[in-house]
Amino acid sequence: MISLFSKYEKFTIDDIKDLYCKRWDIENSFRELKYVIGLNALHSKKRKLIQQEIYTRMILYNFCQRIVQEIKIPKKDNRKYEYQVNFTRSFHILRHFLRKTDGKTPPVDYLIAKEILPIRPGRTDTRYVKVKTNVFFNYRYD
Repeated sequence: MISLFSKYEKFTIDDIKDLYCKRWDIENSFRELKYVIGLNALHSKKRKLIQQEIYTRMILYNFCQRIVQEIKIPKKDNRKYEYQVNFTRSFHILRHFLRKTDGKTPPVDYLIAKEILPIRPGRTDTRYVKVKTNVFFNYRYD
């Protein structure tokens, strides 16, 4: 990225920072797609079925993001930090909601609004990710 910008002198440091900040949201979306939604482990072997899995999970991700964006977290004066919705827990709640077959609708917005995380400025933690191999349906043991 730096070598590309070195050819053109029109970009300032602030321009590069703005581009990086825009890219960061995209990187977070891909991380959620891979690790929360489960796009890092595909079950199919055929190209068409792999595409179907990818599209299905992208639709599921967009559905969850849309619901999470509509959740309003009530402000409380006694809290030290601002809070955001925990996307991982929200995904599990919505997945459970989609699987329900008894006809009763749980209060999804209330359940998601309870699952919040503080926004701590300047906090960085190293991530320890275990690589999972693909598990194909015809080789799975229950």
